[in-house]
Amino acid sequence: IDGGDGGDGGDGGRAGALLEGATGSDEATWQAPRARVVDPQSCYVCKRTFHELHHFYDQMCFACAEFNYAKREQTTDLTGRVCLVTGARVKIGYQAAIKLLRAGAEVIVLTRFPRDAARRFALEPDATDFVRRLHVYGIDLRHTPSVELLCRHLCATQSRLDALINNACQTVRRPSGFYDHVVATEEQPLTALEGAILERDRSLRAQLGAGEGADAELSTRAGVEIRATGLWKSAVLSQVPLLAEDLERGTHLYPKGRLDKDLQQVDQRDFNSWRMTLAEVPTTELLEVQLVNAIAPFVLNARLRPLLAAVPTRDAHVVNVSAMEGQFYRRWKTDKHPHTNMAKAALNMMTRTSAAEYVRDGIHMNSVDTGWVTDEDPIAHAERKQREHNFHPPLDIVDGAARIVDPVFDGIATGNHQWGVFLKDYKPAAW
Repeated sequence: IDGGDGGDGGDGGRAGALLEGATGSDEATWQAPRARVVDPQSCYVCKRTFHELHHFYDQMCFACAEFNYAKREQTTDLTGRVCLVTGARVKIGYQAAIKLLRAGAEVIVLTRFPRDAARRFALEPDATDFVRRLHVYGIDLRHTPSVELLCRHLCATQSRLDALINNACQTVRRPSGFYDHVVATEEQPLTALEGAILERDRSLRAQLGAGEGADAELSTRAGVEIRATGLWKSAVLSQVPLLAEDLERGTHLYPKGRLDKDLQQVDQRDFNSWRMTLAEVPTTELLEVQLVNAIAPFVLNARLRPLLAAVPTRDAHVVNVSAMEGQFYRRWKTDKHPHTNMAKAALNMMTRTSAAEYVRDGIHMNSVDTGWVTDEDPIAHAERKQREHNFHPPLDIVDGAARIVDPVFDGIATGNHQWGVFLKDYKPAAW
């Protein structure tokens, strides 16, 4: 079975389907002699063939696997640093926020579902160690006025921002029914830990006043009053029907109580936008993808620049989380999901254009590929690939998180701050 190459959802194979030297015993260890694959496999990272199997990664040569495994555990002292991560309720963004918190940073998290995010963070075994350094704000990045409002609020209440990680991304649009279970949690009472995590969000909304879209006076650190308009509850936009699919409900599509490994609703649809060609993509979805994946990062990077430039050590970072589908320099590309390809290409062009300007203020901007972590195909296709080819993506969410925090961790630890590049597997790659 051939190893996967990280292409656009293709049928990759899983290295190690046939092993030599593996005992199958509970006492078996992965020490010398190392297990070997019978047929040579292609390394996900360096593309060289390999036979020796790493104890953790089955689609990498031993050298690349060892390097990536070390990067999973990488950290540095971020005490006194302030970091912002968008889309940090689940998956890669959540793991990135956890890494930053455990490194000692103050972390600002943006998500549509703040109550659910607070619950997840509060369940961490060391939550009491970081709860006072974690601030979750509810915001829907599709609503640009809310993004502008929050930027003004942060500029008025924060004195610095050491890292801005634009992680939030809409790849496959989920209809309203997909979010029913998480919307319900937004109305549940808070525990003490959850309340502490949401304290600043609730304070901001108290200033906005009750009611969606309410005008309000916002108090700043300097006592200046700002007039602004913002959404009262970010989760409600997920329930606004914008397409016909938003009106569809039922256990045949979203089985009640059936969640995936990330505690997300299982989506039983047999077709989604990952398989759509240009003419099949709804205009609404096209606009949403651009708003979340490109417009919101543009606004955040622009409006929060004063906070980034205020870092006295001139070692601030902006990480625009990208993907290989936004890369022009590729020999092969499918005709599917052009709207997400466009958005990631736009994000890369922002880095390519503005990094040289931002670095003059000590702000190091890069685009970073998370690596192949998720199979975005509809569940029937994903399960077929797993059943017939024993396929799974070569990386997991911790690997993805390690990649997007690496410019921050490595830069602060070594003093070598990269800027203006597209990083794939921790190294500069072609645009």
